Amino acid sequence: MTKKVKPHLMETKGEIVNVSSIVAGPQAQPDFMYYAIAKAALDQYTRSTAIDLIQHGIRVNSVSPGVVATGFTNAMGMPDQASQKFYNFMAAHKECIPALVAGQPEDIANIILFLADRKLSSYIIGQSIVADGGSTLVMGCQVHDIKQMMGL
Repeated sequence: MTKKVKPHLMETKGEIVNVSSIVAGPQAQPDFMYYAIAKAALDQYTRSTAIDLIQHGIRVNSVSPGVVATGFTNAMGMPDQASQKFYNFMAAHKECIPALVAGQPEDIANIILFLADRKLSSYIIGQSIVADGGSTLVMGCQVHDIKQMMGL
């Protein structure tokens, strides 16, 4: 897809902002192994593509969200009540989210807007901005059986 849009991005001075995840980080994610592998691959793709495309004036970056209250858990098959329980659990445990609140879609959208704005972020190339309420600073959530808590 990137090859297909490259001419258009060159002409319009476009930007690419990928959406990764904190599960791509260096910590093991045995409960979400395949999702983590896919997001780690996306991070590498972001870095490699950034080097390839910057010579054409196209910047590539990404955002790596932590827990964000979206329909993601429902898409995984969780009923609404279980999803709300998950978000409440994560937000109530500072070893999971030190900010004690799940992110909102607007939090991630604002970072995407920032990265897509050449005036504000022109010198950021091939980077991933982590937006996780401090989760990757502590990674204490691993002590909880998240899959069991989610009913998976």
